[in-house]
Amino acid sequence: MQNQIGTNLDRFRTLIKEFREDDEMRWKYTEKELHRQWRILKEAGGSDEQFKETLKKAGINVSALEAEYKNELKKQKRVLEEFRKIEPPPPRRGQKERILLDQGIVRVPQEINTLIYPPAQDAWGDSEGCGFNLGLGEINIKGEATGDGWGWSATAGPAQPPACTLLFYYFPPRAGELTVEPHVDFQGEVILYAHDHWYTSTWADLHLQLHFDLYQHYWDGEATATILDVHTQNINTAYWLEDHRVMSKTLSVSAYDPVWIKLTVTHEAYAHSSDAYVSYDFRTGSDRRIRVEYIRIHMPGMRIVALP
Repeated sequence: MQNQIGTNLDRFRTLIKEFREDDEMRWKYTEKELHRQWRILKEAGGSDEQFKETLKKAGINVSALEAEYKNELKKQKRVLEEFRKIEPPPPRRGQKERILLDQGIVRVPQEINTLIYPPAQDAWGDSEGCGFNLGLGEINIKGEATGDGWGWSATAGPAQPPACTLLFYYFPPRAGELTVEPHVDFQGEVILYAHDHWYTSTWADLHLQLHFDLYQHYWDGEATATILDVHTQNINTAYWLEDHRVMSKTLSVSAYDPVWIKLTVTHEAYAHSSDAYVSYDFRTGSDRRIRVEYIRIHMPGMRIVALP
């Protein structure tokens, strides 16, 4: 019996190590491929100086455009300083009451209907950039991007989006159809600024996604929820993002073997030209964070048959 427990524990730890290594290999592959594509685009692209020479040959006053552009950047700086003063909205009523209600659901015989709360079993990614708090089930991220020049020069494109993973597990007491439903809360600020002129190539990108997968003997297949997906050439806004995201997957499981619950957040910001700026903060202070509030576990029970 003792040997069996030791073997199971070793297998438990080995799986966590394999999950982490698989993700790291895929990150390296994607990073290498993106860099290869960027080199191709750079060799085929032009530059700000080449574009300005073309304008001069067409009789356009480039010096006047440069002066106008510098004034625009000064205005942009003042606007962004004001945007950063954003405060979180008042908290919603009923959050704690809702969670307590979830715990008090009536159970039919042999039905499994429970909640998993943090801490997470493990986490991986850029530990500093991800700001993991396993005890609270939190990922704490922030980032910003601004471009350079008029935007015609070939610049380093977006790298592999940073990925931050939290891992949970559950031991099903019997075989059957298991439904897993993570509840993830996003609270943070977003700043987007882009002003495209006729003589510039300006845009702002911001992407934030939540990925969810289950594993027992095999990966079920990743589901993705898009939290932010912005690609625009003209925008001037700041807002507080408040998003409670619920995802769900059902898996046929065997008894007593762990079901691994993998939740990953990927995020990416990109700005092209000096007149574009992107910022997001899900990290600063206790108000800004991405938190796994709880994970609902459900397996139907046996039907109650009324006797005559």
